[in-house]
Amino acid sequence: MSEMSRTLQIVSIQHELAMSIGLDLNLDNMLQLFLDRAKKRLSLRSAVVFKEAPRSKNDSDLLCYPYDHRLDDTNDWLSEQVYDFIQRELTNICRQRGDNFYYFFKIPKFGAISFERKFTPIDDIVVNALLPLFRRLAVSCQACLEHQNLVDEISNRKAVEEQLRMQTYQDVLTGLPNRKMLNINLQSLLTNAEDHGQYGAVFFIDLDRFKLINDTLGHSVGDELLINITSKLKGCVRRDDTLARVGGDEFILLLSDIGPTEQSAVAKATKVAEKMLGITRDSIELAHCAVFTSFSIGIALFPSPELNVKKTIAEQAKQLVKHADVAMYKIKHTSRNGYLFYRQELQIMSAFRSEVEQRLHVALREDAFELYFQPMVNVAGEVVAAEALLRWHDAKLGWVGPQDFIPVAEECGLIVDIGQWVLRQTCELITQHLDWFEQGTLRYISINISPRQFSQPHFVEQLLEIIEEFSFPHSYLRLEITEGVAMENITSAISIMKALIAHELFFMLDDFGSGYSSLSYLHRLPLKSVKIDRSFVSKIDQSTDNQVIVEAIIYISQHFSLECVVEGLETPEEYAYFHKKDVAAIQGFHFYKPLSRVGLVNTLE
Repeated sequence: MSEMSRTLQIVSIQHELAMSIGLDLNLDNMLQLFLDRAKKRLSLRSAVVFKEAPRSKNDSDLLCYPYDHRLDDTNDWLSEQVYDFIQRELTNICRQRGDNFYYFFKIPKFGAISFERKFTPIDDIVVNALLPLFRRLAVSCQACLEHQNLVDEISNRKAVEEQLRMQTYQDVLTGLPNRKMLNINLQSLLTNAEDHGQYGAVFFIDLDRFKLINDTLGHSVGDELLINITSKLKGCVRRDDTLARVGGDEFILLLSDIGPTEQSAVAKATKVAEKMLGITRDSIELAHCAVFTSFSIGIALFPSPELNVKKTIAEQAKQLVKHADVAMYKIKHTSRNGYLFYRQELQIMSAFRSEVEQRLHVALREDAFELYFQPMVNVAGEVVAAEALLRWHDAKLGWVGPQDFIPVAEECGLIVDIGQWVLRQTCELITQHLDWFEQGTLRYISINISPRQFSQPHFVEQLLEIIEEFSFPHSYLRLEITEGVAMENITSAISIMKALIAHELFFMLDDFGSGYSSLSYLHRLPLKSVKIDRSFVSKIDQSTDNQVIVEAIIYISQHFSLECVVEGLETPEEYAYFHKKDVAAIQGFHFYKPLSRVGLVNTLE
């Protein structure tokens, strides 16, 4: 080869390798292109770039390009050679091993590069011609690293911004929009509703019994249930509808464009609500258990003449959510597992409920409650027991019925303190009139235990602590719980009941047969007696269906050695039916209406 041809060949190699440097800002891509061209133009067996020097002579875990560099015993030797080379003040060096020639070049402030050639060495002139390329390669590598750092910084910043956005507008557990995002969307819908001539709707969705599930089965099960329910709710709505989680067990759904008339909007909203209720007809299957729950749904339509147009859009949005909340509260405290459209009367009821809650605090503080007692009689009409009933006359509201204030007290948590007040008052009465019980005039006085009381973590301890303040046989006091309380979590209920039975505190199951499949569980509950729900007693002389049910309850009670108590008996005809039945006691207006404390004393003495 002539001197001219050789020079041209070297220049060509320099040019081609130089052109492969800096073509890509991705370090891996750029190095891979450079190595591929170097192997081709220099007839190399391998070409490897080491980003950093090994930490020791025995360190074979080199960060190198390409990443699929073969792993064999050559690597250990190569590692040692790179390490030695890096320590020396040399720009390049050649080592021969068998038939292979290894060339090491430094890439300033980056690392080193190794060329492996078999049988024939690289010409020294070519080696010297390559040296300027590695300085250029070093600059390009540094540029790639800086670019990658910038890209990473931007990506990290965007990730942080996205995380902040999610925290600001999304619920962490379910990924749904949160209340803040909901308000933005609702204000937008309200602004556009009248322009489009279409109705929309706000659904306030409450998951019934969630607190009990969360408390008894654990927060992990509660979280799993919420995620599961979220997925099912999404399947009930359109992609463009907004489903948000606004509380522990509360969701709000915004529906837009559901009809040009109120009638068509109601029909569409009803269809969606019924689809949602269908979700909970069967048990919800979770990873390690199945749970039963239901929805209470309040619905408010917009635009609505009941919205105050003088208010800002933000205030109207808040008012609309409140309307849906009011409707939800009403359905939750009447039947649950249903839906109700907001109407103006509900707002009046909501205002009354708010007033009741405020006055309840005052009543508890000022000891303004009263206990009344409804006697229970045997089939001969003789008083054998009594049930303590709470009554409340407020200075501002007048007489407030239990159906009005008990649900409010239950929801706001005051029922626990009120229940303890009832317990103390009843214990005090029993203590003052022990002769009633010792002489056989009364067998017991029963008190009602609310669902919230019963589910308190330290219910047993707190109840026993109060009773121990008084001196009387515990069997003189009975505890009434409803079927709903017992069936919510039967395992927990049995445990609580057995703990109190050990102290001779016995249980009565109130409202038996009122909507729960409790017959199959009756043999498991450690009960002393059951009270037949008044719905089966009313006009029983005219209803053969109710007679069959009552006869079955009496028979089952006998089979399980339970006392059977009839409640809500009001007419002579009803009494005539039960007169010769094997029941332990009868309670109702036919014999006695609830008596004041003085009235009970006068009756028994």
